[in-house]
Amino acid sequence: MNLRMVGLSMLLAILGAPGAGAQVVVGQTHRIHSSVLNEERSYRVHLPESYAWAQDRRYPVLYLLDGEREFLHTAVSASYLAAHGEIPEMVVVGLDSTVRIRDFTQTDWPEAWQGGGGAGPFKRFLATEFIPAIERAYRTDGFRVLSGHSAGGQFVLFCLSAEPSLFRAYVALSPSLDWDHNLPARSLEKAFESTRSLKAFLYVARSDDAGQALADFERLVQVLKTRSPQGFRWFAQAFPDETHSCMPLLGQIDALRHLYSGYRFHPDLMSRGFSYAEQHFRDVSKTVGWPFDVPEGVVNDFAYDALSQGKVPAALDLFRRNVDAHPNSANAWDGLADGFAKAGRWKEAVQASEQALSLATRFAHPNLSYFAGQARKMKGRLQEAPGASK
Repeated sequence: MNLRMVGLSMLLAILGAPGAGAQVVVGQTHRIHSSVLNEERSYRVHLPESYAWAQDRRYPVLYLLDGEREFLHTAVSASYLAAHGEIPEMVVVGLDSTVRIRDFTQTDWPEAWQGGGGAGPFKRFLATEFIPAIERAYRTDGFRVLSGHSAGGQFVLFCLSAEPSLFRAYVALSPSLDWDHNLPARSLEKAFESTRSLKAFLYVARSDDAGQALADFERLVQVLKTRSPQGFRWFAQAFPDETHSCMPLLGQIDALRHLYSGYRFHPDLMSRGFSYAEQHFRDVSKTVGWPFDVPEGVVNDFAYDALSQGKVPAALDLFRRNVDAHPNSANAWDGLADGFAKAGRWKEAVQASEQALSLATRFAHPNLSYFAGQARKMKGRLQEAPGASK
């Protein structure tokens, strides 16, 4: 089965199929008590489609500030992008806010706002309590992304300045750069002056800013252009047609695409061969600073392409590669069944399709009826061709 069909099915499962009484479920809500902040905090978690069956796989985590506002669209966008091969699958964690000004600002600024200056304790809560709790509860791979909007974007820049190793990537959407006389940009510039190299990524974006807000953003971009340490990757984007409040809808998608720049393997590149795909993902690994194998979907596409050209042994090798790498994937076994069928090896095709059905049943695959139909079809073909090679 082509993984593009699987991606569409999984997205429909996330959004909820139409019908009376259909329930839309995007994630689960949890609570954690913070000794550092002396309060209870709520957070939401969305797990990737493959999380249930890929039990030996670990995932990057996107940590969202203001989860009560930003979680829903981000979780669905990340799932959509992953389903279409634009980015790898991710765990999305949205931490709800309580007192935003307190938590997201590094100083008090009484001439403009009261009650700021709690960014230090809030960062300590993330580092010593929240992130460890997430990494104990879920299969994470250590690649962490922090995303925040407005005052949350200001906190993102603070983390990058104060403890850049806490996350591997930072997304600051319309950050509040005016705070305490442009403190976010000044702090970042000072931090960069004493940093020779930094393996991290920053995406920063603005909306329809004008006047001083636009000047503050341009100053930040100038700091990035002139002061960035060796190995630091960044991208600045403008959304002049978007308001401050609505820009995160587009900005989060754009940020993920730039973070994983080059990850998508365009179908037009398949003519260059599978070895080219392997080199492609080695190059992406160097860009992102994290190892990536050729994704299951890309291997699957190459296998079916070989099958369509009559290169059955090559196709079987690729299908087997997917089964070896993803033994609990119903789709990987279904592909292998198609390969055996093309070779006329009907008993093996039946065995592979039955394994696909078993896995689809075990992990409640939304395309369960498809796998059941495939298993029936393979059994029927075996009965029709009792003398087929085995």
